[in-house]
Amino acid sequence: MPVRRGHVAPQNTFLDTIIRKFESQSRKFVIANARVENCAIIFCNDGFCHMCGYTRAEIMQKPCTCNFLYGPHTKRLAIAQMAQALLGSEERKVEITLYRKDGRTAMTFSMTGSD
Repeated sequence: MPVRRGHVAPQNTFLDTIIRKFESQSRKFVIANARVENCAIIFCNDGFCHMCGYTRAEIMQKPCTCNFLYGPHTKRLAIAQMAQALLGSEERKVEITLYRKDGRTAMTFSMTGSD
């Protein structure tokens, strides 16, 4: 499978290297562009799509905060802390509940983001 599948960014060897590294480790992930408003998602792998129940086309260009995965038990404080960490203003460890497209809980996890 070519690395470029689902990639909405100009040719970038650095991004391709990151994608290959994480794909080989069976990780679920997205890559976002920090230079555009809302840090739009420019790549998501098959594992992430399977985990959340959305297609790649539905995920691309969404904000990196993954607000499309929020649900009834996603706490506002956790959302704010995750946004601060992802947008690079400070380091945070955040526990957040996210949901699949079908409404089932996808995951409750702790994430750390930093500058």
